[in-house]
Amino acid sequence: MITRNDVGTRRAVPLRLTMTIMLVLLLAACAGGDGGDPADAVVKYLTAKIAGDAAGVKALLCSAMEADLDREANSFAAVDATIEAMDCQRDGTTDVVNCAGRIVATYGTEKLEFPLTSYAIVQEGGEWKWCGEAG
Repeated sequence: MITRNDVGTRRAVPLRLTMTIMLVLLLAACAGGDGGDPADAVVKYLTAKIAGDAAGVKALLCSAMEADLDREANSFAAVDATIEAMDCQRDGTTDVVNCAGRIVATYGTEKLEFPLTSYAIVQEGGEWKWCGEAG
């Protein structure tokens, strides 16, 4: 025989389980993770830089380098620039991303190559930002 208390208990268990699952998912979403892969931030930054995408550069530039925004965003404005063989990887758990490859800038018939190097990264507002050459 099912009593009134048994019915209430049966409903309470799935409700508690559902509420617990929802709470766990909400907390996981609020935690936000680790800001993604810092190497991806460097790749996006370098890509925005050679494209002259000031908004893209600004979004990926660390606060310590904000004064250099115009210089960074316009570095390749007078040339046709491409990135060749770019491969960026974080150096372990350090705040450095090492990149292989090169930027090739063509000005008229002249081609200049700028090898990619190691870049400093910082996490600001939960996002990885490019913060100059590592040094």
